[in-house]
Amino acid sequence: MKNIIFILCFVQVALAQPKNYVKISQDFIEAAKYGDTTTVALIEAIAKADEKELLAQLGTDDLKKAFFINLYNGFTNYALKKDPEKYKSRNSFFKSKQFVVAGNKLSLDMIEHGFLRKSSIKLSLGKLSKLFPTQLEKKYRVEKVDYRIHFSLNCGAKSCPPIFSYDPAKINEQLDIATKSYLSNDARYDKDKNTLHLPILMSWFRGDFGNKKGILKICEDLKIIPKGTKPKLKYNDYDWSLFLENFKY
Repeated sequence: MKNIIFILCFVQVALAQPKNYVKISQDFIEAAKYGDTTTVALIEAIAKADEKELLAQLGTDDLKKAFFINLYNGFTNYALKKDPEKYKSRNSFFKSKQFVVAGNKLSLDMIEHGFLRKSSIKLSLGKLSKLFPTQLEKKYRVEKVDYRIHFSLNCGAKSCPPIFSYDPAKINEQLDIATKSYLSNDARYDKDKNTLHLPILMSWFRGDFGNKKGILKICEDLKIIPKGTKPKLKYNDYDWSLFLENFKY
């Protein structure tokens, strides 16, 4: 209860000040975590953001990643807690333009594949980008795709990475921790069979990871496999069960 009261007071003060939209995205995650009443005010502040001001504040990939990862996770968690039935039609849920940022109606797919994955085609295994991205994507997308975002985005499924409040000043360290934590739990090397078991999202977006060569390098660097190993890759099943309390405290 004390946490909720503190966040409520803090957010009311913050919203009365000149807007720092990345900070608002971080507050949104905290509000979603505790399910407090400030969530609606934060969503409204994001929806009514001045676009020129917002774009000026998102001048680097680190700022864009922090802002849009927080929004993706916050929007998903808020919408599914409000109406869990939406999760029964996941494809429609992710494609629906049900969220607003600076007056622009957005889908979760747009945030993930348009902005954070630089206009990547969703079902292309990370190998194809749009030939004609929208002007909106060009305005907000990152300059370079960072494979680590896949260990930060939470779509509401039990197998998703936990939700965390990303800070642009610390985001590289945070994404490294998120990557190591997720793979420590979900990647396993069977030495006898020379088989590397991996989370299936590394197959779904294999191009983002640098394909097989890149995946093996990531696993070598994290000491999941010995250096120079050339194992077969197998991918784990994904648990799509709805789980909305997966927060990293």
